[in-house]
Amino acid sequence: MNQAKSSNGLYLTWLGLLCIAIAIGLFAAFKILTEGHHLFNANDVLIWSLPLGVYIFLALTSSGLTLLAALPLVFGVKKYEPFAKRLVFLAIATLLSGFISIGLELGDVFHMAYLIFSPNLSSPIWWMGTIYSIELVVLVLKFWQLHSGDWNSTTSKTLGKISFICALVAPLMIGSVFGLTESRVTYFGPMMSIYCLFMAILSGASFCLLYNLICAMISGKGISEEKEVFFSEFTRIFTGALGAVIILTLIRMFIESSTVIPEFLNYHKYAQAFGSIAGINTEVLLGLFLPFILISMPGFRYTLNGRLTASVLVFLGTLAMHMEILLAGQSHPVGPKAEQFPEFTAYFPSIWEWIVFMLSVAVMLLLFTIGERMLKLESENT
Repeated sequence: MNQAKSSNGLYLTWLGLLCIAIAIGLFAAFKILTEGHHLFNANDVLIWSLPLGVYIFLALTSSGLTLLAALPLVFGVKKYEPFAKRLVFLAIATLLSGFISIGLELGDVFHMAYLIFSPNLSSPIWWMGTIYSIELVVLVLKFWQLHSGDWNSTTSKTLGKISFICALVAPLMIGSVFGLTESRVTYFGPMMSIYCLFMAILSGASFCLLYNLICAMISGKGISEEKEVFFSEFTRIFTGALGAVIILTLIRMFIESSTVIPEFLNYHKYAQAFGSIAGINTEVLLGLFLPFILISMPGFRYTLNGRLTASVLVFLGTLAMHMEILLAGQSHPVGPKAEQFPEFTAYFPSIWEWIVFMLSVAVMLLLFTIGERMLKLESENT
């Protein structure tokens, strides 16, 4: 009885903290929407700031979760079915939180509606916004089908296929937003789209592993033999995605270090926004290389603490990597702006940007909390 009361007390305290964070975030949102974008530490050179980086991170994570959900829902891998509904719900919550971040980055939520309903088929930004909007609607409909017990109807399967296609294409569109920017040499090229797709799979896999491990710990039930099969399989997926991103990151690092193009030389001055160790970016060492080494050790990869440590490092590391690429690529002024700005532009988020970040995370966590409590997320096709 005392344990139940304690658990309920902790739950209410957690909800209270999230509500306080959301209330602060809503106040910041009101300030941003009424006073304008000048509250952010952006300028005419560095126009993409922390809220956009958060959006990219959450949107790609949502795509990665949707791709993982497609394993049981589209490709019929039965052993993953108990986690399919939860994966779809997590994808919805992360994408909604990403939309909050990008909506406040734009300075006016109506800009998002204008973007969707004023189509420009040659614009990757329009395609990105439209595909993610479609993906969100389809995911909500798919979740409703699953929650209603409809796993096998034609409608349910069609929704699963559409969400899979959207989740596959959307990261490519995010990459093309940068990859088609000819004025920014450090962004330009097809590698950005490929990189974003693999980063989506990696961040989705790390978050899936992290979230389910935390749920197992909080429930106090531990990891049963049936769940251990799931965790072992997803640890392999996580490790494979981590290895692929490491290879792509090394290729990018080799290209950047071997060129003498002026834009890349300036890029190097700001490419280590989170510091470096032995000349290598801290987030790459701690967010990619270290967890790959740890998770490759048999004595580490099969333990709860080992998986938890690796997934936390990767999840935080991928967020830092998105921010580093986003900021470093803008640091060098081009065109007429180069005459009135220094050789490269420094940046640190304003308090309002941090609050937008907090608001997005708090909304996401609140949705997770309510979903786990009320929606029976761990269920399967019967």
